[in-house]
Amino acid sequence: MAGRALLVLLVALAGAGSASAGFPAFGAGCRRADFPSGTAEVRAELCAASRKSAAVVVLHGCGGFSTFDHRIVATLPRFGISTLDVDYFQPTPPPGTRGFCNAHGRVSGAFATWVAEARDAARSLRRLGYRHIGIVGWSLGGGVALASAATPPSARAFGAVAGFSTGARHAAAFARDLPPTILLSGGRTDAIPLAQTLPLYRALQRAHVPAALYVYAHGSHDWPGRQGTIGIARAAAFLCRYLSCG
Repeated sequence: MAGRALLVLLVALAGAGSASAGFPAFGAGCRRADFPSGTAEVRAELCAASRKSAAVVVLHGCGGFSTFDHRIVATLPRFGISTLDVDYFQPTPPPGTRGFCNAHGRVSGAFATWVAEARDAARSLRRLGYRHIGIVGWSLGGGVALASAATPPSARAFGAVAGFSTGARHAAAFARDLPPTILLSGGRTDAIPLAQTLPLYRALQRAHVPAALYVYAHGSHDWPGRQGTIGIARAAAFLCRYLSCG
């Protein structure tokens, strides 16, 4: 049941996002950190914080790499959180120039691969010496982040989750298996409106999972300007609480 609920979530989130901008480059303080997953060598970029303790896997939206993903990756290290930006579409070529946006059923065929990549990305960070690992996703990436993190505590790959513009149907089916989670919404004007985020937040509360909800009223799905600045800072504070940024 939990797997089916998460799959519905991923298909729904594939309807929002922006077009792909290709694999990014982040400049000083960042380097390639590709890792193996299945039969693929997955492209990834590591941006290191000053202290090597906490790190997060970052997952883009349905259109591929975009401005907001780049901003998350470049900004979180200032809060003491290293970031690993993952090209998780690489082993599952998108059906068109808009990535997996509005791809509907095609998302389901790639679901298991994306989850496996996210968990392999966490293993690669551990091999690099990071002890406290979380996951951050935006839109479709938020759905993949939830699916990747929803495991019993004994098998948990991630210590915390931050999901921007992320909603969930049938949230009660998997909420109890999530680590501490913060959900960030652009409100009713988000492409994934608050009404789709609230069921997951409430399910987390009922399951007694540490959770937070931040709503930027009348916000945009792309988290531009001040909205993005505040959202990333809120996510960083929550992640540091559970990942021991140090």
